[in-house]
Amino acid sequence: MRRAAIAVLLAACTVEGPEGPIGPAGPPGVSGSKGPAGPAGDAGPPGTAGAFVVVSERAKRGLDISPVPLSLEGLTDAQIERVGYGSYLVNAVADCAACHGRPKPAGPTGFLAGGERFALPAALGTEVYARNLTPDPATGLTLSEDQFLLIMQTGLDKKNPGSRLRVMPWFEYRWMTAPDLLAVYAYLKAIPAVASDVPADVKNPLASVPWPGAYRDGDVERVLFDAGVPDPDGVLRGYAIQPLAQPDLGAQPPAVQRLFGRGSYLVNAAGRCNECHTNPPRDPATLKINTAAYLSGGMVFTPSPALAEALKLERSMSRNLSGAANGYSASFIDFVGTLATGRDVTAADPEEVGWPMPVWALRHLTLSDLEAVYTYLRLVPRRTGADDKVTPEPVAWCSATVPCSAPQTCDLTAGECVGAPCDAQRLCGACQVCSGATCMAPPVTATCLTQGL
Repeated sequence: MRRAAIAVLLAACTVEGPEGPIGPAGPPGVSGSKGPAGPAGDAGPPGTAGAFVVVSERAKRGLDISPVPLSLEGLTDAQIERVGYGSYLVNAVADCAACHGRPKPAGPTGFLAGGERFALPAALGTEVYARNLTPDPATGLTLSEDQFLLIMQTGLDKKNPGSRLRVMPWFEYRWMTAPDLLAVYAYLKAIPAVASDVPADVKNPLASVPWPGAYRDGDVERVLFDAGVPDPDGVLRGYAIQPLAQPDLGAQPPAVQRLFGRGSYLVNAAGRCNECHTNPPRDPATLKINTAAYLSGGMVFTPSPALAEALKLERSMSRNLSGAANGYSASFIDFVGTLATGRDVTAADPEEVGWPMPVWALRHLTLSDLEAVYTYLRLVPRRTGADDKVTPEPVAWCSATVPCSAPQTCDLTAGECVGAPCDAQRLCGACQVCSGATCMAPPVTATCLTQGL
């Protein structure tokens, strides 16, 4: 009886009490997997159409290749055409940035902001500096259109009254048509301004040259059709500034004759090929071109030590383009391929085209302009005899830590690769000498090092 009473008592104690308060939240659990993406929303309304601008092929190429943004706001189609074509001339044909400054990978662009130093021969002074061509109001291009034309056509140095520009190849650019020079001016006014206070030149005075009104640099004096005669492609100007007697083009179709004129304009004015591919160069006093060796190459180029190390190039020489036997004779396809790739595609083992040939700029030429240059080089009267030069290949730079390609070895004293086999058919590199069937570095007194071939 007693045990039963206890059981009944315990059973009564198991009745569930009221619910207690909610305890604190536990730690968050692990995130679940991402669910599927929801359906795409409705497309927004179309934006406002931009202005439709019609420009030429060259102007479009110029607008595309400008390495800096351009200020085109509020310009008419004609003004944008001028800026675009100016960019084409500056960046594809003339490669002005090679001297006046390329864009920098970081920080201020430096594009065309000048400051590059160029040493002068002792007789001419000490040094000159590439000018700031950007429209910076304090340190850049502040010339009017008329002043710009005057400087480009006469060499007048506005910063040094009574003196002439040095290094700057105005004597080639002066043969550009006035509309083309003004297109260059328009582009320079449309690029970003860069403050760059270029040092003053240290040079001896030399008077500028009046605009001649006729072409007298070559073998034949010719009239320049500069007023009232449309010449948008520079064809008429190209015929006028061809330094040699005009070849007989009567049998050529009109299209080829036109290409010849445009090619001459690019080679002898805007592209100034003559200045590197004719050696000895023009007379510095009379500005007359050495027509006997016109475009036959042989000018030697030696980069600064720092550039030589970067390029792995000790010395190069301009190529013979006009020789009857030894001149440039590649097909048009190979010509275009070489400029497009920067390598001589006619060689068995294509090598880079030697510095300072500006293939990085010329690869942007339109196909029609490439055809014009090629046509001119193919039809220009050929150089013969001693002026039909055999121009050697570049010479590689080397050092104690940068070896040469076998079988060559490094001449540490000269800093160039030597030891290649040579004979009457296998030439040594630029200015090197063949001694005992082996290419050796030239003596430091060799005239080739300063005068070329």
